[in-house]
Amino acid sequence: MRLSSLLFPLGIRPERDVEIRGIAEDSRKVEPDYLFFAYQGTASDGNLYVKEALKRGAAALFTDSPETYSLFSGKLPVFLTRKPRRDLAVLSARFFGNPERELSLLGVTGTNGKTTTAYLLFHGLNRLGEAAGIVGTVEWGTENCRFPSDRTTPSPTVFFKQLAFLKERGVKWVACEVSSHGLELERLYGVKFKGAIFTNLTPEHLDFHKTMFDYFAAKEKLFFSSDVSLFNLDDRWGELLYYFRPLFKKVATYGTSGEFRIERFGTENFVPVSYGGKSYRVETSLKGFFNFYNVTAAFSLLTLLGFPPEELQTVFKGVKVPGRLEEVVPGVFVDYAHTPDALKKVLKALRPLTKGKLTVVFGCGGDRDKEKRAPMGKIASHLADKVIVTTDNPRSEPPRSIIEDILSGVEEREKVEVIPDRREAIEEALRKKREGDVVLIAGKGHETYQQFKDRTVYFSDREVVEEFYGRKRDS
Repeated sequence: MRLSSLLFPLGIRPERDVEIRGIAEDSRKVEPDYLFFAYQGTASDGNLYVKEALKRGAAALFTDSPETYSLFSGKLPVFLTRKPRRDLAVLSARFFGNPERELSLLGVTGTNGKTTTAYLLFHGLNRLGEAAGIVGTVEWGTENCRFPSDRTTPSPTVFFKQLAFLKERGVKWVACEVSSHGLELERLYGVKFKGAIFTNLTPEHLDFHKTMFDYFAAKEKLFFSSDVSLFNLDDRWGELLYYFRPLFKKVATYGTSGEFRIERFGTENFVPVSYGGKSYRVETSLKGFFNFYNVTAAFSLLTLLGFPPEELQTVFKGVKVPGRLEEVVPGVFVDYAHTPDALKKVLKALRPLTKGKLTVVFGCGGDRDKEKRAPMGKIASHLADKVIVTTDNPRSEPPRSIIEDILSGVEEREKVEVIPDRREAIEEALRKKREGDVVLIAGKGHETYQQFKDRTVYFSDREVVEEFYGRKRDS
């Protein structure tokens, strides 16, 4: 694409027109004839890497630095911007042919439940005969062709490329997990959503957002760009969003007191939902009372979008979500729960399924939300019969330091064992498991790695369980 054509949405006419073969904000990903975006990020300043980008063949440059602009102006087309993230989103969309304009996007945001709800929408739409894709934490792609994801809401240079891929393969609907980082950093700037769901809000990412109100304000941005907004009325932040409903287009609610009302919680394989004076039995294979909310959210949004609720009663049956209360073998579950609220919910969900003892294996990530560690230790020791504290993704922090933070919240120390090596911790829990016991391995879910200070290693909770029982069968 010619630079002049690429810049048309910004109303910029370059003095020198060049061919642009790609866009990058990471100098390591620059190739010949790329447009490079250099700006101050949350962790580093892209302006420090302009020379590297030029060596790799960058043909044009956007920068938020007057110094960089002055230094390179005249050497190649250089543009000074005060809003680099917005410009990056606009130009990325333009470069890939604005695929978002021809797709019906469904956004799901909140602290917990995003992945499960997005999967329900994705599979539900495909079972209705609608061509649907997904972009989320675990993976992105179509029903028959999916790829691992690097982050929940990717960079605009990746996101719009993914949408273009989906459009080319005939997709009409895309279920998108939308993160607070993605919203705050304007990765989805200018994108319109057909529908959006707010699941809940509990403390997380406060190392980035600083306060819960900042976290809430980031999530709220999604609904200004949505035709239909659906809020969980059982969550106090969902109530606050509903209070602000005049700011949004069409608004509906779900929960035990919402327009889409969960009639009761139980252990049946269906969620009883009432709407419009009628009752529906929405079938599901997902366990846990919190999944009643996820199923109801997906059912509600699709109903609001015009799909007959009678048909929606069966489309979620059998849907499984990687790493979300995933039963690897009978009585052994892997779950992504990595916040106090999520850990509490999943342990409460497993208690009715536990005839013997309930054991939880978990740790906390390094360089993230230190204030959640002690509460997670307290919750685990209160709700489980046995707790094994181990490592998660320590990153740059000493693993022992993270473990001590967790232990500081424990009030029933006799229940707790510390095994820093995650594989050893999981295998110890499995060795001690008896008939009727349940083991929860929490924190990493679908992830297939562990991040340490000096390395990232392959690691899968699910595979550790499968290997353990494989060896047990062989012996």
